[in-house]
Amino acid sequence: MRPGQICRVGGRFSRCQNSAAHSCQYCGRDFCVSHAYHVEEHDEVCARKQCQSKHDDLVAHMAYKRRVFERNHVGLCGIEECGPHPGFECSLCRGRFCGEHLTERMYPFSEGWVSIDRPVSICPRCWERRKIWRAR
Repeated sequence: MRPGQICRVGGRFSRCQNSAAHSCQYCGRDFCVSHAYHVEEHDEVCARKQCQSKHDDLVAHMAYKRRVFERNHVGLCGIEECGPHPGFECSLCRGRFCGEHLTERMYPFSEGWVSIDRPVSICPRCWERRKIWRAR
């Protein structure tokens, strides 16, 4: 963030006029202390709902991945209450799942300014995450 920047949180007619203290890691907007959602070490997240959702999702997803890998380490499907035989890998989180918990779908990937749908094997959690990360 450059010195002298103004907070860029708020609407067109209700923009905050405080001096910015941080830059959001998700949207890139500068924001002041009163519009901070999460600021810790190198993480700086503004109070916009989309940015809050992305931050919260990332924290939850990291915990999900840890649990999936713990289950996979002992030979179980990554989904709780499911048994052994995780024979398939999620294309996004790389966790292993049984055939019942993995689906073949077309998933949107960004290449520059273009979105291209590609086939993936995907677990339910990764499929739901696309709603948060694809929102504009």
